[in-house]
Amino acid sequence: MNANEQRRQDWQARIAAYRASGLTMKAWCNANECSVEQLKYWLYKIKRGSSQTTPDPKTSHVQFVPLAAVDPPGSVFSAPFLILHIGEIRVELHSGFDPKLLREVIYVLTSSC
Repeated sequence: MNANEQRRQDWQARIAAYRASGLTMKAWCNANECSVEQLKYWLYKIKRGSSQTTPDPKTSHVQFVPLAAVDPPGSVFSAPFLILHIGEIRVELHSGFDPKLLREVIYVLTSSC
């Protein structure tokens, strides 16, 4: 993998983290040491590139993994939600989440494997 491919892959993961965070661009960029302009640039670049290279669901590799439902001890939640752990990545889904966004996040997280 060359440096450009690595940079693109890194930014795909950063964009997935930004989208999953629920933070504003400015807040996320401040917390992740990048500029809003960089984030906007990569959002555009990856969106433009993904429209040209959208994976075909018929030929894409699909891998199912076992899930275990666990309630943290002593927790009481007011709204239904799900937390996915993919390696060291944590994705938290609340009622009414966007399934398309989840697909994009999972694609980015698993494309680097």
